Amino acid sequence: MTFTIQTIARSLADYLAPHLPGVSFYEDPNQQGSEMPCAFLQQRFSYLTLRTGGRWLRRIGLDLTYLEDCNLPNLQQRYQSAAEALDLVLETFPYSGGTSSTLLRTYDREWRIDADALHYKFELRAFVSLPEAFAPMERLTTGITERSEL
Repeated sequence: MTFTIQTIARSLADYLAPHLPGVSFYEDPNQQGSEMPCAFLQQRFSYLTLRTGGRWLRRIGLDLTYLEDCNLPNLQQRYQSAAEALDLVLETFPYSGGTSSTLLRTYDREWRIDADALHYKFELRAFVSLPEAFAPMERLTTGITERSEL
């Protein structure tokens, strides 16, 4: 299974479309030509940790940003409504990475409303394998060579 931010964004958009009707989903921050309301996904961090048995735990921090037209009189209520809808449906979501699919669990979910957007932040944790060609360096070299005195 291929695990990329683009496939996560597509899977989230497919899953959230019925829960946030009328919202346009973008894979990255779209500065011009966005149809409001809209949402896009941004990666905030990624950590890779070696676990027992040679397994690697990938922790990915994501920010699902939800935007509305800033001139609406009920903007705060619309953002709160969207945040509550996300709270109800984002404990898990179906992920499709090409030919196979699985259910992903979200961790450390939190949201905040700024003056211009709703930021719904969460973390994904997945055990991954590294490509077979990956071979970490056995030892580091400093590049310093010894000089002999003449």
